[in-house]
Formats: sequence, structure tokens, C-alpha cells
Amino acid sequence: MTPGNETGARYPLPLLLAWVLVAAVAALPHLRAHFSAPPGTRFVGTFYFVDDAYNYLSYVQQAEDGRFFFVNKLVREEHAGALVNLEWWTVGRLSALLGRRPWLAYRIVGVLASLVLLWAADLWLRGCGLPQTHRIAASLLVGLGGGLGGVCFETGLLPLHRCIDLTAGLYPFVEMLSNPHFVLGTALFLLALHAFRTARTWRGQAGAVALGSALALVRPYDALLLGAVRGLAVLVTERPRLWPARLLPLLGLAPAGAYNYWLLFRNPAFAFLGQAPYPFPPATEMAVALGPAAAGAVLGAFGPRPGAEANARSHLLAWAAMTVAIAVARPFQFPLQFLVGVGLPLLGLTSLGLARFRPAVTLLAAVALSGTAVAAIRLVLGPNPHWYVPAARMDVARALRPACRPGDVALAAPDIGLYLGGLTPCKAYLSHPIAPGYVERDAEARAFYSTWDPGTRAAFLDRRCITHLVLPGDEAPAPRALLGEGTPFRLTATTGPAPYALSAYSRPRPDCSPR
Repeated sequence: MTPGNETGARYPLPLLLAWVLVAAVAALPHLRAHFSAPPGTRFVGTFYFVDDAYNYLSYVQQAEDGRFFFVNKLVREEHAGALVNLEWWTVGRLSALLGRRPWLAYRIVGVLASLVLLWAADLWLRGCGLPQTHRIAASLLVGLGGGLGGVCFETGLLPLHRCIDLTAGLYPFVEMLSNPHFVLGTALFLLALHAFRTARTWRGQAGAVALGSALALVRPYDALLLGAVRGLAVLVTERPRLWPARLLPLLGLAPAGAYNYWLLFRNPAFAFLGQAPYPFPPATEMAVALGPAAAGAVLGAFGPRPGAEANARSHLLAWAAMTVAIAVARPFQFPLQFLVGVGLPLLGLTSLGLARFRPAVTLLAAVALSGTAVAAIRLVLGPNPHWYVPAARMDVARALRPACRPGDVALAAPDIGLYLGGLTPCKAYLSHPIAPGYVERDAEARAFYSTWDPGTRAAFLDRRCITHLVLPGDEAPAPRALLGEGTPFRLTATTGPAPYALSAYSRPRPDCSPR
């Protein structure tokens, strides 16, 4: 028995306290934002990636209504449900139990996923030979560590958009603060990789395939990375005669991989998601974000003992090496998605290298590398209009929830369209900029609200099968002034005081189909 495994797989109370500390630091800003929004505003529910987050909620909302196969609300044309995502289905069912509170459900899932993530990281580090005396310090380093972006941003050396360790989920803490979707993906990745590495019976291999397939139905990027990392580690560390036995279980991921390929590259309702351009940061910004953790990882790249510990370390190295290869070669249009969580193996290897010293040294490293966490907390505690919006804009979306039916289409400003898609059964005519035809739709919406005459507006609403409409002001006669005396739209709800008031209008679904 190696020194790192003397206590078995138990998760002792001090380690639970370390998780509580990290999870609380990441969760408290959300509670504060929800209960202490500036007067007249509402917290949108997240600090990062608001448009993406509400796109996630558009699937969560469908799960609330009992769907398992989701449609893409960004696509105007009617289509059969095809997307299966275990995370969004779970959050949706939990939200339904909580009285349709999707953000509360998401935060609960995110906090639990953070526990799994830190437990899985501890499991890996013990497998690499981390002594029992260093487990708490290593958990804090993994949970709070980051790059130099926080320091550069706070000192004014770099603007926020160039500090990608603050703006992307490269490190566990920013994952927990920004996006539960990242946390759950990284946690499942760690568990599935561990299962593939340690499986020696058909039952163990079946369990590894089940975990990897679940990962593929949560975050497909991570599932693809899982196969690549496991394959690289086997080819580098195992004898060639063992390659078939070690690599063959990975074929169990083929069905889930084939499904994701069909969904993201062959299904017209979802294929555009795999074609969207994602800008990749330059090498200097990557060095600022990952350089300190990468330098520390060199200390723990190679352990003093061969065997199981060296094999476990090789998988962490393979994870880091594979993400670097993807970043350099960029074989996909979205290479940054594969770097989510890459800070974890780097910080883990750093903690292994520092284990030759007293635990206090690892704690000092956690403090020294916490600049990203500190800056991120300071950032989200500010009164940013991206996450605090006029209350009427959120309230009008919620007010339309009773009137919306699946397949209905609502016309509103893009931000309100995001809330409508995530909080109601409606589709929004204009919401996420990734949607097909967004530029054309945006131009039409601007003309509708500004220059068109009533007849042109009414014809547009009929042609696009709009069933719900959000207009500025709180006057019931507004639709007649904008759409003509014979308009079928009737007032549904009014939210907010002047001059921020918004009114929602609805009509029966017209007898037409999208063109």
C-alpha cells in the first residue's frame, strides 16, 4: 500500500470543509446578487455567458414540461425533438419539483457537481501518490488556483477580455463561479478517465463506458477529449502487447459518439451549432492564463516511483498535452471548448511536486495562485448591467409564461427574447446571436419597432407567425396605433413603471407555417 492510499477512498471531514470553503466562495456571489440586486433591477441568474446560459435554460424548460428529446428553440422551423442531454433533463426535472425555479435547480446541481469534482481530483491525486498529510492543501490549491490574469486585470496591465483565466472556464474555481455545465463536465471526465484506467474486469469496463457515455450526453467536447487522453496515455505508458486490451473498451463510447456526430453535423436543427466560429486567444494570453500552473506542473510531472502512481500521473500529463496539441493544431472550429478544466491537471501536478515539502508550502502556493479567484469575485460583486437588468425586462418574460404554448413565437428585443426562450415554452423570434438568420431577423425587428407603417407591421407578424409581442409603454391601445385598428393582439400583461414599462400582447396562433 502506497503512502497516498493509507486511508482508502474515504473523504474525511477536513476535506469536506475544504469543499465547503471553495463552494461557498463560488456560490455566495449568486445569493447576494439574487437577494441584493440594485433597486429597480433583477439578477439574470448568472454572471457569465448570459446568452449561452439562457440557451441551456431553453432545454431545461422543456424538461420541466416533461420532454426528454429536446427541440432547438433557436430554429424557427418546426422539427422533431432530437437532443438528449442528461444534465439539462436532470435540472429541468428538479426545477419542476421546486416550482419551476430553473436557476435554483441549476445552482443545486452545480454545488453538488463541485463536490464530485473535488472528490474526483482528490481520488486522482491519491492515486498519483499524494500523501494523506497534503490532501487538504492540495484540494484548496486545485479549488482556488488560477493564472496571472487576475493580477494583470486588477493592476491594469491587461483588459478583461485578454485575461482568459477570468473569462473562460480553464480552472475549477472559475468553472464553479461561471457555469455549472463546465463543472459537471469536468467532474464526469475525471470519473470516467479513472474508471477506464483502473478497470480490469468486464464490469469495471462497462462502468467506465457508462460514465463516458453519460459524459457524451452532457458535454460532447469532454467525451471526445476523454477518448483522446486515455488513448494517448495507453500508447505512451503501456507495453504494445497490452494496447488492444486497454484500448478496446473505448469502443464502447462509439454509439454515443455516433449520436453526437449525427446531431451536431447531420441534423439540420442542430448542425449550425458545430459550424459557429469561436475566436481563439493568442499565445501570449494563453501564457498569462496557464503559465504559472504549467510551470508548477513540471515539479510533479514525474514521481519517484514506477507503477500505478506513474501511470496515474501519465494520464494527467496526457490531459494537459492533448489540450495543448488541440490549441496548437486547432482541428475543430471551437478549440477553446476543449481547454475547459485544463487548469485542473496542471494544478494537480503542481500539488504533487510540492508534496515533497511541508503542507504549508502547498497552502502558500494556493494563496499565490488565487489571484484569478480573487479578481473574479471582485468582478462579479460589481453592479454590472450585463447581469443586473431593468426589472421590467425579466418580469415581462415571466408574465408571458401562462400565455405561451409550445410552438408559439414571441417578438421582443434580443435580451427579452433570451429570457422568453429560457423561461417560457415560447420560441423567441430574436434571441441568441448564434441563431440561423440572426442578422436578418435583427434588421427586421429594428425596422418593425422604428420605421414600418402599421400595414407592413401587421403583414410581417402574420408572415412570421408571431403570437406574442412585447412593446414599450403601458397603454392598452398601443397595438392599434402600431398595427392598425383590426389587430387581433390583446394586452396580456404590463410590467415596470414609466419610462421603463413594457407590455405584452398575445393573439391566437395564426393559420400559417414559417417560411
